[in-house]
Amino acid sequence: MYRTKTCGDLNQSNIGEVVELSGWIQKIRNLGKMIFIDLRDEFGITQIVINDEKLQEQAKQFNTESCIHISRKSCGKN
Repeated sequence: MYRTKTCGDLNQSNIGEVVELSGWIQKIRNLGKMIFIDLRDEFGITQIVINDEKLQEQAKQFNTESCIHISRKSCGKN
């Protein structure tokens, strides 16, 4: 299985769950301390926030329309 949820499936009930997503990078915004990636699949768009320095170094090599797979704990707005 290459994903546990689609980008359109995620909602507040998934906060705290470890989820796996796969899709294409639609947009990348590098704000220095954080990188935001809009990940899309055929079902929707999910925003990925990267604030870990090691992962940011990897993310800096990504281009729009790159296909990625991510597995992390889902968080939401408090």
